[in-house]
Amino acid sequence: MLIERTAIVGGGIIGRSWAIVFARAGLPVVIYDQLPETRASMRERLAEALAQSAALVGDAAAQTAVLDRISVADNLAQAVADADFVHECIDEKLDSKVAIFRELDRLAKPSSILATTTSSFPVSTFAAELPSRNRCIVVHPATPPHLLPVTEICPAPFTDQAVTDAAFVFMERCGQVPVLIRFEQSSFVLNRLQAALVVEMLRCLNSGIISPGDIDKIISQGFGLRWAFLGPFEGVDLNAAGGIREYLERFGFIFDDMARQNGHLGAVVTPEAIAMLDAYARAQLPLDSIGDRTAWRDRAITSLRALKNANA
Repeated sequence: MLIERTAIVGGGIIGRSWAIVFARAGLPVVIYDQLPETRASMRERLAEALAQSAALVGDAAAQTAVLDRISVADNLAQAVADADFVHECIDEKLDSKVAIFRELDRLAKPSSILATTTSSFPVSTFAAELPSRNRCIVVHPATPPHLLPVTEICPAPFTDQAVTDAAFVFMERCGQVPVLIRFEQSSFVLNRLQAALVVEMLRCLNSGIISPGDIDKIISQGFGLRWAFLGPFEGVDLNAAGGIREYLERFGFIFDDMARQNGHLGAVVTPEAIAMLDAYARAQLPLDSIGDRTAWRDRAITSLRALKNANA
């Protein structure tokens, strides 16, 4: 499924950001928003975002070239008529998703992929009754996607595998980092991970054990510095000479205890989980390279702290 022309439906922060992602990859983009005032200010706002992300785009000439690939349509039909990939970026309301996908299914050419940026609703909740439901898929970014590349791709049970595969290839072509959500659940994974941390932060705050400012410091001056370079599982792998297996076999009871406190009925650090994580970690990094990787992590954190201090 060759994607050469794209369309964005919804010209807010996310829609404009996706337009930059696609245009930055050399693709023509047509963007539409139902509000005339949003359409009128679109190019100015896009130019501002491009200037602010110049390190990822290039000089003024490069920014102009990206901007010139983006056009603003006056109506929905015009926007999606020639698109191979249509990305819906409207408000996060279920009835709105139902209505817009009904229109997209009618107006877009039969071969085009119909993607949604929804952060809450699986495709099955709003596209299950469409005649061409097999081409509908979630392509949900971190915000804003032109700066944060990770992108969740979540097909519905009725989504064609070719659509899922094409969405992955397309995101990689655009410089994004796609991750597969294997089955539908509300809020997918990215937001659920964020929410788990926020819920615990609020619980600690409400208990009076810590102040809001100190919670922020724990993240920004603590493990947030590690997470800029390593995923959480990668970070845990460096905490013991025997890697993540040794660490979880020694300290996994801590996480099981906290899970029980939060209402989980069973263990979360299971033998199966340890085996899966050990296989993942060792495929990425041999045990005898943990020392070198730890030294790299420390140098990276040192550089990041110096950068933060320079921009304080």
